[in-house]
Amino acid sequence: MRDSRPRTLVRLTFANPASLVYLGLVVVASLPVVFAPWSADPSFAPLWLIMITMPTSGFLLLPEFTNGDSVLSTGYFLSAMAFCALLHAFLLGLAYRAIRKSLAPQVRTTA
Repeated sequence: MRDSRPRTLVRLTFANPASLVYLGLVVVASLPVVFAPWSADPSFAPLWLIMITMPTSGFLLLPEFTNGDSVLSTGYFLSAMAFCALLHAFLLGLAYRAIRKSLAPQVRTTA
């Protein structure tokens, strides 16, 4: 029986090695953002998080900088980074599944 769409979405995003490694890197990169209020200079805290989610985060953070204000709103920044990370994990899951299917031995059936 085929998986339902929400279950497939969750499996592609969280239940494969490529996505899990990527999400682990995102968690490690977000630690400076979490502990930034207690550091002396929190200005470079979100740099690694932005870089690890870069292709999509560049587009999502662009409207935030176009209004001339150089300060990011925290809620928008965190939600944009979470969306970027989950989108990239899903795309990595799709790529992992496609590679795995292409490397699987092809079984021929004769009818």
